[in-house]
Amino acid sequence: DSYNKVAYIGSDDRRSYLRNGNPTKENGAIWLLDLSKPDAQAIQLKINIPGVFHPHGITLRKGLNGEALELYVVNHISATVHEIDIFDILEPGVLTLRRRVSYPEMISPNDLIVVAKDQFFVTNDYGSTYATVMQKLEAYLGLPMSSVTYFDGEQGHTVIDGMRMANGIELSADSQTLYVAESLRRSVSRSRRGVSLKDWTYQDRVEFDFSVDNLEWSDRGNLLTAGHPKAFDFLAHVDDPLKISSSEVASINVTGETMQAETIYRNDGEVLSGSSVAVQLGETVLIGPVLDTHILRCQVKKP
Repeated sequence: DSYNKVAYIGSDDRRSYLRNGNPTKENGAIWLLDLSKPDAQAIQLKINIPGVFHPHGITLRKGLNGEALELYVVNHISATVHEIDIFDILEPGVLTLRRRVSYPEMISPNDLIVVAKDQFFVTNDYGSTYATVMQKLEAYLGLPMSSVTYFDGEQGHTVIDGMRMANGIELSADSQTLYVAESLRRSVSRSRRGVSLKDWTYQDRVEFDFSVDNLEWSDRGNLLTAGHPKAFDFLAHVDDPLKISSSEVASINVTGETMQAETIYRNDGEVLSGSSVAVQLGETVLIGPVLDTHILRCQVKKP
């Protein structure tokens, strides 16, 4: 939330889910970090939501001035049951559950982006239920069975398919261009809108030497993506937290005829293992992991 200079952070113990599709018994959480204070610590928010809450991808719906109005959260109830939880933001850090959404096209939701109230895109990172034999085949063979779905406020639609582990997703400010990170293809693609939000045509992609994860706009108009340079090290990190996995963050310039990317952060995993997301506000960059128990707060090096 750049208007209030705060970051919303989703957290959960994801190892159990990544291994066998079963979330842990203890619910996950949403945290708030005040970016206006250099020494601020993240605060866990009190969320009044009945039942199971295992957050994955999160995104904000913003007002005309950029203020956060709602928080949309992917919630894994189980390996086969998923929903999008929509929270009103009464003031920074005060969340009230407004709606829970599920639909058949949402099979294995990972990330999401909001177009308007109750209208959003969600990536299915797999075309099969998590922790099944077919899902494992998708992962190890890189089968193009992943997809992007769109919920129009009442029902879901599959709008892009044939992807290889669709992960992070973002939309241009004019809602005419959709960006999707495909982890197993190690690329970010962009598609142009047709006559409606259900109609998209592939345009082009930019490739990376690491497995891209989430996508986020920086306040400078670039897309940031974070991910895993060594996929097998990351898989070992999933099984054993003592085994580190390197991290990388890249910035993508989308203004030209072709997208251009450059690495802005890299480490071997000692500082942060398995980076999955990066956001930027001014000179501050936050980098979050898939499994590590902390995030990094970095400052951009000046030329």
